[in-house]
Amino acid sequence: IDLFIRPCTPMELPESAYDVNICYAALKGTRKHVMLGIFDHQRIAEVIDIAAMVAGGMEKLQEKPILSFYTSFGLSPLQQSHKPTRILYEAVTNRIPISVSSVPMAGMTGPITMAGTLTLTHAEVMSGLVMAQLIQPGAPVLYGGLPSIADMQTANFAGGAMEAGIMNAAIHQLAKHIRIPNASSCGLSDSKLPDSQASWESGMLVLAAAMAGTNIIRHAGGGLLDQAMTVSMEQIVMNNEIIGRARRLIRGIDVDEAHIGLETIKKVCPGGRFLDTDQTFEFMRSEYYLGNGMTNRDSRDKWIEAGSKDATERAREMVEKVLSETDETTIPDEVDRAIRQKYLVHMKS
Repeated sequence: IDLFIRPCTPMELPESAYDVNICYAALKGTRKHVMLGIFDHQRIAEVIDIAAMVAGGMEKLQEKPILSFYTSFGLSPLQQSHKPTRILYEAVTNRIPISVSSVPMAGMTGPITMAGTLTLTHAEVMSGLVMAQLIQPGAPVLYGGLPSIADMQTANFAGGAMEAGIMNAAIHQLAKHIRIPNASSCGLSDSKLPDSQASWESGMLVLAAAMAGTNIIRHAGGGLLDQAMTVSMEQIVMNNEIIGRARRLIRGIDVDEAHIGLETIKKVCPGGRFLDTDQTFEFMRSEYYLGNGMTNRDSRDKWIEAGSKDATERAREMVEKVLSETDETTIPDEVDRAIRQKYLVHMKS
């Protein structure tokens, strides 16, 4: 998992305090890049200011952004919304990267066909990209096409549908055609629990986007279930394993003299073993994906001896271990004090 996107909303706070608190908590809690959606366009300047304080100044933030934004610029079908347009304006004038998103739902706010919904998505995203470049030529933008489908039996959002994965894979081709990096959405599941359905939906969709060449896959590691209404920490751990496998797949096979190892083959063959060769020791930790500990490859006897735990149980243990061991801030104390003093009125105590 390369970046952090908030998976939930702090509804115990007044809405006017959402953005400042989310930005502060995210930057304090992770060293990964933070991508934010903004609730109140009047707060975006404060969010950028907090990020600049953490980065060491506005110039350093622009030079190496620790923060970016996403906004649903297109209000499908073929409309623009006032608030996202203001967010777009503030982001690009401050040269903060932004994913210009369109989120049509095929069969509801987009045509029933995938080709039709992709055409609509492209038109909506293009309008945002053009506006961004008119406001600030050279503004750093991402093609944020995030098409989904509606279940025609219930009219519900179906984030885990294979067709959503197909369309989000196609988004990269549309973005590549106009030479813009893209952010798509794959990794959601409609399951209510971190179970087999959640894993096959998340896994297949992440793999589809990865194999298509997608630059950023939003929601891949967020553990979002139940039509994006539920967050599962166990699913985050399992999705991290899924992402690792997908990345190993697209890395492919290294082919060079050292990896082919003809001299090693000559020494061992015929009838020898490769386990204790220099080549094995050199590549045993880099050639194969070792995983994060979620995948169990023990013998059945050893698995039974350890409690016969399924993937969800092992994920829950890993979550508890991570949470019990993690208690550090990524913001220096003096910067933290300055942020709290400046924005105390918005801060959760």
